[in-house]
Amino acid sequence: MIVELNNGMFLVPATFNLIADQREYGLPDDLLNRMQKVTFKFASGNSRFPATYIKDYYGSETESEIVRVFSNAEGEFAYVIRRRAILILSGTIIAVTGGGRLWYHAYPADLANLTGSTDLSVDPSTTTFGFPRQFHELLARRVSIEYKGSRPKPILLNRHERNYENDLKIQLDAIASVDNSAEIIGDLPPAKDLGNDGYDY
Repeated sequence: MIVELNNGMFLVPATFNLIADQREYGLPDDLLNRMQKVTFKFASGNSRFPATYIKDYYGSETESEIVRVFSNAEGEFAYVIRRRAILILSGTIIAVTGGGRLWYHAYPADLANLTGSTDLSVDPSTTTFGFPRQFHELLARRVSIEYKGSRPKPILLNRHERNYENDLKIQLDAIASVDNSAEIIGDLPPAKDLGNDGYDY
């Protein structure tokens, strides 16, 4: 639920090598359905540029037809997802180390154990995320609610536990609209270049 509300919160990059004359690259199922963006560079010294995603590609898949229609120039290559793989539609592909990069959503890691002393919000690795700090208390509250409800004679919930759904909604709304505003600082030319505009008379 957290990942769906804020697309950028749990994005992880993964790179793969381009192999000469290979257009199709297999990827795990759980990664394919969580991809956000795919970029390529078709030569070692080039910059990576985003590829266009084509949902339904009905063109020819022969090499000569693909290179006739697509190229390796920015904005002129694409990819298709099929058979647990991505098919690159571009000019001729040469071997490029780290030539492909995709960004995908990674869910917060499962709790390793219930006795650890490491903060849950700390990322366990470079490819997994910790559990967001603003949800720690809500997680504890949810565990308490489950425990109280599972007793043979259920235990009454306290005021905070009864308000769990509202508090969860408030926190989810808070991360759904991250403030990405920034400051714009403008510069005027030096006064000597503006001439005398008469403001000091």
